[in-house]
Amino acid sequence: MRRLLPLAFANFFVAGPTHAIAQAPSADAQTLQSLLEEVRKLRQDLQFTAATVQRMQILLYRIRNQMEVVAQTRQRHDEAQAALTQMKYQREQAAVQIKQQEESFNRSDDPNSRKYIEENLERMKQWMEQIAQAEPEVQVRETERANDLRIEQAKLSDLEDQLDRLDNQLAVARQPAAHSR
Repeated sequence: MRRLLPLAFANFFVAGPTHAIAQAPSADAQTLQSLLEEVRKLRQDLQFTAATVQRMQILLYRIRNQMEVVAQTRQRHDEAQAALTQMKYQREQAAVQIKQQEESFNRSDDPNSRKYIEENLERMKQWMEQIAQAEPEVQVRETERANDLRIEQAKLSDLEDQLDRLDNQLAVARQPAAHSR
């Protein structure tokens, strides 16, 4: 029996460290697995961020182009608006001149002067008629340009909204990373 006791102690000492050695690789494996999972997560985050940044760059390019389209459309609208304003001003001026010519005609007793005023009055009425005929077309053009401008501005606004959503996605994606540090 004496012989068994030292053998039992020997087995205890031999088994103890062997058992500890068997657990050491298990802890290392868990640590390695944890690191591997974190690397995979970081790679996924990086891929997501890179894809989002690419989409943002594309959107920024599209926004810049759309801003140019809006600027050109705004210029065409401004020109149409100026033409309409000019046409209205000319119509008002023609009306004032016609009224003045009619008053001059009514005050004049001289037949030569009346004939001259009457000819001017006829030309001014023709000019007024030309303005009246052209004005609806100019009004339609201005309205079309205003609609074009609204459409292009809406497209720009939509692109800017898309960029804001991507920016928010990036911000949300960064939040968990910031909290885990």
